[in-house]
Amino acid sequence: MKKLILIITIGLISLVGSAQNFQKYETMKDVDAMIMTSKMFKLLAKVDISADDPEAQQYLNLIENLKEIRIFTTNQTSIQTQMAADVTSYLGKGSLEQLMRVNDGGRNIKFYSKPGRNENYVSELFMFMEGEKDGKPISVIMSITGDIDLTQLSKLASDLKVPGAEELKNVKKKSK
Repeated sequence: MKKLILIITIGLISLVGSAQNFQKYETMKDVDAMIMTSKMFKLLAKVDISADDPEAQQYLNLIENLKEIRIFTTNQTSIQTQMAADVTSYLGKGSLEQLMRVNDGGRNIKFYSKPGRNENYVSELFMFMEGEKDGKPISVIMSITGDIDLTQLSKLASDLKVPGAEELKNVKKKSK
């Protein structure tokens, strides 16, 4: 019994620790942060839209199953270095697998995921982008958690105007 409690405690600490990796960016002066929670998604899902619009219905189905979206963006070199170290630490925990890498226009974008209920779904989609946008240095961390349909995700990221969202159109779950 003590062994089981110890294992559960270690598991919970590692979950809390991974969230802690990026929580500090929420209040940093030179970081733009956006956090949307499941309550926001539930409110959006209650919006009255036409049942005749299949695209709108797909969008609602996607956001209804999301838990949280966290996006942190900075142009400050010292914070970019800190973000890169935190991302390396987070990825080092081994719970994410790489989906794809894109090096385009001075930007290095990497997508990772945690497995979901089947090959088209993931429980977390994680993106880290480093490089330049409009001639300025930029780093972006994005984490989306929930029951995520990869085939619908690029629309949401585009609507949120996330740098690197265009590349999401090409993300497909790796075959096992």
